[in-house]
Amino acid sequence: MTRARLALIAFAAWPCALAAQEGSVAPPGVVAPASDSVGPFDRPDGSRLRRGSSVYRLTLQRSGSNTPLGTRTVDVSESQLGGTSVWVIAERREGTVVPTSDSLWLTRGELAPERWVASIDRTQMAASFSKDSVFGAIQSYQGRASFSSAVAPGSLITPGMTERIVELLPLGSGYHALASLLLLDSGTPRTLPAELIVERDDRIRIGGGDVDCWVVLLRAGSIEERLWVSKSDPRVARTEQRTGSGTVVGELM
Repeated sequence: MTRARLALIAFAAWPCALAAQEGSVAPPGVVAPASDSVGPFDRPDGSRLRRGSSVYRLTLQRSGSNTPLGTRTVDVSESQLGGTSVWVIAERREGTVVPTSDSLWLTRGELAPERWVASIDRTQMAASFSKDSVFGAIQSYQGRASFSSAVAPGSLITPGMTERIVELLPLGSGYHALASLLLLDSGTPRTLPAELIVERDDRIRIGGGDVDCWVVLLRAGSIEERLWVSKSDPRVARTEQRTGSGTVVGELM
């Protein structure tokens, strides 16, 4: 769901950013971006993550018309997994014909993924992570299919995780880092080289007030998404992604 990812990362082929080590050899199945002089993406300290909820109003903009797509809610909470304290980033989309949900368990300090479950209508996905791999299965009306893939250190797995981590980055004029997008395309994992770039600053109106933001571009091939991150209290206030049917906009409520 979120953005054209607006459906659900696992099934709508929404990308997950994977950190690429400059000059390193990527694990089998991982495509490392060209490094040039741009630095690798560094995942921030997980102790800086905070509990809370963000609700976005979704709209499809096309040919001068706006079509409501419901709301998207992202919750960050603390939980336990295997007796260890973890973060859980859960998101759900409501107000549409097909309900979606997505939950990701992360280690407290490194924000490394440990478990991931997601659903779109009657299709369900569950996956577990090791240090450099992901193993999972998708259950749908067509049956059950398993998948596995190498995962580079520092992976970003879901849209909610991507947004919360981007809020913690040292954003500023000239910020530019390499990343990769992980796609579950028809149940088969694959990666795509990507970039995180601060394009410009901007002022937008959210909740009746004007907010100064950094505009962060996430680009991978033909995939482009922009995140408006407020400067004073870093939060993703707006998202925008072009799709084949128009531009999907998410605005913080």
